[in-house]
Amino acid sequence: MMAIAITISSVSVGVSVQAKPLTANNEGSAMPLAPLVANSSPPIRRYGSGHVAIDTKIETVSGDAEVALVEHLVKSGAVFYGAYWCSHCQKQKALFGATAATKLPYIECAKDGENSQRELCKQKKIQMFPTWVINGQILPGTRELKDIAKATGYNGPMNFKYRK
Repeated sequence: MMAIAITISSVSVGVSVQAKPLTANNEGSAMPLAPLVANSSPPIRRYGSGHVAIDTKIETVSGDAEVALVEHLVKSGAVFYGAYWCSHCQKQKALFGATAATKLPYIECAKDGENSQRELCKQKKIQMFPTWVINGQILPGTRELKDIAKATGYNGPMNFKYRK
């Protein structure tokens, strides 16, 4: 579950994006606990089509499993297409944690995004964000890390800290 509260006036903007870190319950399965991304006064970016983008900082911590998965994603040729203004993309990155997220095989599709590769995104017919392309398979939407791992044939540690 993700909750976003945006208040836009001439003075303020507030955002809270929440996801669920994992912990064991009495049955040994994972359960949610705390927020992934939270900013009380994030920077605002406005772009041509009238959209307002909120730049967020990833506040989750990467574990060994998240880092190992990202390294596997890079080696396997998996690609994550997104846009800086996309809250679902921010949530996807937060599932990996701050350290691993910086190593993701990420392609920026927003025309005004940093290191934009908009033409490549058009070429690949990316229509929504986030979109993963793994082994030729197109997987749109925010994905659980275990699902990304399975799609790439990852066999490393699976004790991921967070889930969507």
